Amino acid sequence: MELFELVLVLLACVIGSSVLDQFVPRVSLPLVQIAVGLGVALAVPEASHVHIEAELFLVLFIAPLLFNEARESDKRALVTFMWPVVSMAVGLVIATVLIVGFALNLIVPSIPLAAAFALAAALGPTDAAAVAALGSNVNLTRRQHTLLSGESLINDASGVVSFQFAIAAAVTGAFSLHDATVVFAVSFFGGIALGAALGLLARFAMALLRSRGLVTTTMHVLYEVFTPFVVFLATEAAHFSGILAVVAAGLMMAQSGPRLATADDARRSLVSHSVWEMVVFLINGVIFVMLGMQLPLAAAYMGANSLPPAVLVTAVVLIVMLILGTRFLWVAVMELVHRDPESGRRGADDPRRALRDSLVTTIAGPKGAITLSIILTVPLVTDQGAPFPARDLMVFLAAAVILTTLVIADVGLPLLAPKPQGGQVDPHELRRARIDVLRGTIEELRGAIGDGQADYGPALQKTIARYQMRINRERYEMHGRESDSRDLMEGVFDRQQRRLDQLRAGMSSSRQAELVECAPWLRGIRATLGYYRDPLKVGAGLRSRKDAMSTARRALSVRTPRDDAFEGGYFQALLAAIEMERAAVAYLTEEAQAADDAMPQQVQVFTAEGDYASLDRAALAEVMLGEHEAYLRILENRARLVVSAEVPLTIETTLDEGVEESFEQVIRQKFSRARAHGDEVDASALTAELTQINTMMREKRISPEVARVLREDVYALQAALQDRA
Repeated sequence: MELFELVLVLLACVIGSSVLDQFVPRVSLPLVQIAVGLGVALAVPEASHVHIEAELFLVLFIAPLLFNEARESDKRALVTFMWPVVSMAVGLVIATVLIVGFALNLIVPSIPLAAAFALAAALGPTDAAAVAALGSNVNLTRRQHTLLSGESLINDASGVVSFQFAIAAAVTGAFSLHDATVVFAVSFFGGIALGAALGLLARFAMALLRSRGLVTTTMHVLYEVFTPFVVFLATEAAHFSGILAVVAAGLMMAQSGPRLATADDARRSLVSHSVWEMVVFLINGVIFVMLGMQLPLAAAYMGANSLPPAVLVTAVVLIVMLILGTRFLWVAVMELVHRDPESGRRGADDPRRALRDSLVTTIAGPKGAITLSIILTVPLVTDQGAPFPARDLMVFLAAAVILTTLVIADVGLPLLAPKPQGGQVDPHELRRARIDVLRGTIEELRGAIGDGQADYGPALQKTIARYQMRINRERYEMHGRESDSRDLMEGVFDRQQRRLDQLRAGMSSSRQAELVECAPWLRGIRATLGYYRDPLKVGAGLRSRKDAMSTARRALSVRTPRDDAFEGGYFQALLAAIEMERAAVAYLTEEAQAADDAMPQQVQVFTAEGDYASLDRAALAEVMLGEHEAYLRILENRARLVVSAEVPLTIETTLDEGVEESFEQVIRQKFSRARAHGDEVDASALTAELTQINTMMREKRISPEVARVLREDVYALQAALQDRA
């Protein structure tokens, strides 16, 4: 029960810190989480006395963190900057261990040399997540992003392995350089090899299950989350490095090539990203909250320890200075000899900028969750049963260094590398990028016409028309026509609602009930045309309180709905949507009639290029008229799947009118198949959007911030498509 209560407290702290973070945007989330943990520890002192077994801490926290970092890594960028990343992740860690370890043993002789090396190894890994929490205030170059993320991935593993060997020497009291080198090499390369093999095996197994149709989205995500724990435990059982195995397995399971080839891939990617984002956020949050909970014990240690507080503070300051100084010198040498592939100039040609970039990269590597995870795995006793030497002091020093480096990064990075305009994305740049993405998507969709099955042709045409309408909307909003376009759209929605009210007033009570039944379908149909948010509420006037109660009673009925009622309701909604688009066309035709002779030329040029701030209200109405006429054609073509061309499409048309009885079932199947084709094409179009975004960002045509906003839009549309399915 105590463990369960602790878990609840930690979860509550993580949730509370995420809320508080919204009120202090200038402070990074890890610092907020540390403060929340400190507050809980002061309010409930028992919460500070938490100890988790070393093996459990490694497998529970570190393994999934490193696996996800490797899985999400950009392998192309890692290969491009391979030597700088390896230099910082391995060479810099070894240099830090030696320099800080010897210096700490000299300053605080009560810490044995092996334990000092262990502490220095724990302080080797950097926390890229802590820097990411400052993303809204910090502007890092692509090279800096790649170096920091690649370093964070690999130095986590090298730091953990170095720490494990130093702890082994401290626990056993024996150390042989030859034996340690052999064991290190076997553990290092054995862990990488076994982890890579297990990662490939896991990937092959998932591909095999997927090819046989045995994998759902939920199972796929659970499989991913399950993998790092199995890889870690299996590799440790083989006496290799489980940490390196987890990293290797993550790299092997990372996607290569197109990430989203089908609608199922899109759904899996969306759910997987969301789940892993939650898992990583929760693990990092719990670790930083636990760090805050340890601070009262650290303060008590300072008061009760024989070492004067001045010595402890001096030790912390010296460790931080040595870590940052060593890191700065290492990075400065790298930057001075680095040759820019675009300009061909070395960093030494502009030493001021090279040193400034080196300083940014230096303080952008604070210590964080991995360091705390490692140091908390220090055993309580040695093999002889004696207390581990200076364990509490090591935990105190590690916590103090983590806190200090986080504060330095939190304060220094926004000053050295400020985000232009507070990190806000320029609306004009965003709209221009969105137009380019939509254009590229349309070209890809047009290339698909004729390549696939003929049944997909109408769905492709519908999707292309909707994308062209989105481009037009972005264009006239980009050029300062928001006010006119908003007025016209509000006029369209008002006319559509009035048309529905008029139709309903002339119906019998039974027909009114049928129209009420189709309201949910009407919302879905309009969503497929590109309506969203408030425009989807047009038609809500169909429902009175009495109607809502009647619908609720029918929804609670245990009777199974008939298929013909299901299709009939959809068809009635389709007819209502057609009537609404006819009302929109009539309204926009009236507005466009006020145009002068120059209007057709304006519209023609606007449609071709879209760069017209001088487009007047009537010309805007003409552009929007073309959009709604396309909407109307889409809906009428959809209705003609079940109604012959001789039958007029009015609200009184029934599903079976004009349809021969012997062909009824065939036509119903065709109707359902057309809707399924539309969903598949929509999913493929969203996949193409993501591909366009990634390509444009890789070619540096758009910034990472703009790409992030565009991807979030696509993810939201994918989620909506999944809900509709």
